[in-house]
Amino acid sequence: MRRRHHPWIYSQAIAYVDESAPAGSILPVRAADGSVIGWGQHSPESLIAVRMVSYSAEKPEEDWIEQRIKAAWSLRTGLGLDTDSYRIVNAEGDFLPGLVIDLYADTAVVCPHTRGVEAGLERIVDSLRGMRSDLHVFIRRDEHFARVEKLSTASGYARGEGEGSTVIREGGVRLRVDFAHGQKTGFYLDQRANRTLISRCSRDKTVLNLFSYTGAVALRAAAAGARKVISVDSSRSALDLAEASVSLSPGLKSDAFEWVQADVFTFLESPPRCDVLVADPPPFARRRVEREGALKGYLSLFQQCLRILSPGGLAFLFSCSGAVDRATFQQVVAEAALRSGRAARLLGELHADLDHPVAASHPEGEYLKGWMVHVQ
Repeated sequence: MRRRHHPWIYSQAIAYVDESAPAGSILPVRAADGSVIGWGQHSPESLIAVRMVSYSAEKPEEDWIEQRIKAAWSLRTGLGLDTDSYRIVNAEGDFLPGLVIDLYADTAVVCPHTRGVEAGLERIVDSLRGMRSDLHVFIRRDEHFARVEKLSTASGYARGEGEGSTVIREGGVRLRVDFAHGQKTGFYLDQRANRTLISRCSRDKTVLNLFSYTGAVALRAAAAGARKVISVDSSRSALDLAEASVSLSPGLKSDAFEWVQADVFTFLESPPRCDVLVADPPPFARRRVEREGALKGYLSLFQQCLRILSPGGLAFLFSCSGAVDRATFQQVVAEAALRSGRAARLLGELHADLDHPVAASHPEGEYLKGWMVHVQ
């Protein structure tokens, strides 16, 4: 049987570790017979104890990080995306485990998830500046990974300076991104293609945008001719940022938008009718033990969403829970459609955009799942 070459080795699968090697070092990984099967970065405190960087007996070349960042950059610039912002490095999807880099116009936001990546930050920053000399580079600390991996680097500019935010362009609108304080690296680039699809379906429609965050869906839909877009989020700061973005695109009219600060589940107790509905909640399950509760949450949310759609309406339903696989998510959407009492059809499966590749050996990298649903 062909080896899968999965990039993760869990701690319980390891018999012996060279404790003299610093955490984050690239070490040879040996089979039971002592032969070298590859090289990986060791994370002693993590359940994922080794993240493989090579499945060759030969140690990776000294500039392996620079080579892979260059290849990832080349891939993105060749995709022809309608934006000045995209994910440059998608961790295992670009064979750079533990590293996420998002480009927002003039700023690259680097997010280290492991000690091995943290140790190579200077090389990573220099590599980015080597490809674009005017680039600002901001290091964004992820508190979850910092706690698990015992990372010490604080958030801040590694090159250049600024206020921790910038303005990006996507699909004809301009959006302000707060990468210093916003969720993840400040914006959800993975939903770009889905926002384009939603906008194409929004002309002359009333759109309900749940878990709206900083309003990218709202602005794209309004720019495409939506009659009205109602955006609901619990975060006042996110909605303020969304409202501020409206003024950046002169073609947008402020009266096309309604911004509602509320808990989405409370809001849905007495919701308005709508023609297009978008529900992109935060992850309900980050771990497998939370999976069953998450499935019940999605089922309850989605059936209510489908009930409030006007006849002929469209719903765009998403999950970013890594513990919920794609097949199970489809089952939940179908069950929600049945329980809603509406005659529903699943029109199309939705994915992250092309700048979020998934390695063939690492299906766990496909975290974003979605369905486009039509109701009679």
